[in-house]
Amino acid sequence: MTNTLQVGSTSPPNQAELLGRLKSHSLYRAALQNLSEKTDWAAVPFLTRERLTEAFEAGELAHPDAVRVHLTPHPGGGWLPEYATRADIDAHGQAAAAAFARAGVRPEDHVQIAFGFHRFAGGWIMQDGFEALGAKSLPFGPGESEAQLDAIQKLGVRVLVSAPSFAQKLGEAGARVELLISSGEPLTSIAGRRERVEAALECVALDAYASSEAGMMALETPEKNGLRVLEDWVYLEVIDPETGENMPDGERGELVVTHLSKQAMPLLRFRTGDLTRLERRADGVYLPGGVFGNVGGMLKVKGVKLFPREVAFWLAGHGLDHTQHTLRLWSQGGADRLGLSVRGQTPENMNALLADFQRRFAIRLDDLDIAEEHDGAGVLDERE
Repeated sequence: MTNTLQVGSTSPPNQAELLGRLKSHSLYRAALQNLSEKTDWAAVPFLTRERLTEAFEAGELAHPDAVRVHLTPHPGGGWLPEYATRADIDAHGQAAAAAFARAGVRPEDHVQIAFGFHRFAGGWIMQDGFEALGAKSLPFGPGESEAQLDAIQKLGVRVLVSAPSFAQKLGEAGARVELLISSGEPLTSIAGRRERVEAALECVALDAYASSEAGMMALETPEKNGLRVLEDWVYLEVIDPETGENMPDGERGELVVTHLSKQAMPLLRFRTGDLTRLERRADGVYLPGGVFGNVGGMLKVKGVKLFPREVAFWLAGHGLDHTQHTLRLWSQGGADRLGLSVRGQTPENMNALLADFQRRFAIRLDDLDIAEEHDGAGVLDERE
């Protein structure tokens, strides 16, 4: 039986069964004990990384049937373990295999995976799906450009799985593949980046969204009309990062993920911190613009939520140095003012750039300065 989300649904399929099962899980026993399995989904508490840390320290994460343990870096330092049973690996693999097939991967293909296969999940997230599909996967790992190029050419590798920056490097060194599945870095959320990578490899490049904690969650199809969610594996929501309320389709907010069948370390309304939009369509649920930032450091400017990481992606899309920029906020006449300074070459049409910023962020820039020698200072909030 598959888990299929109905268009317009505001709760996961089989909600009662899911909550009933998780009530006995040590990670959720206290949070769910007073909730009915048929409660409004919005009343189900969120899971945070801080709660996962507490559970690890209390010995609540290990599962007796686990056959694999990955580690994941923790934003506050250190790491957390991630447990998976044989059934978890199989369920994730089957859901990912279906997504890879929709993306155009064939069982007879050689697939080269340029992500790590050491203590972190990395390449294993992809490996599960390719093995379930029956493709000839090569768990190469990161780096070693010359060896990667040699394997691509001698094995006739048709599909490359890589971060876009490394994929472009391989293409510029002479690698040619038909399909790139990109993850680990922004692809579609930076204007023009997909086109540059595709030109280097002479391929079709598709964007994937995965995380160490949740596994593969969404992948583009060759139509390039958004990342289609793996609905047999996860239920995704987008919430207002301030209020926790669900956002309407098409509105940006924080991505929240729930595993539908995972046995060991299942995530229930886990706040990822990633910034995206969600769209329910007749053929499935999509992330139409991929993941384009992080909600960390969110600012309220002129009544509008502004996410500094999203601004960095916008700068990169315009060929400006997103690593060297300064967002400055100040007050004037009791109102917010917003300025942006960045390292780069002044464009021919500054007004077009200003208009694009306002269109993207729904905020007008009061000052935009582009200079070749600017040293970025991040966010300077000088409002009184």
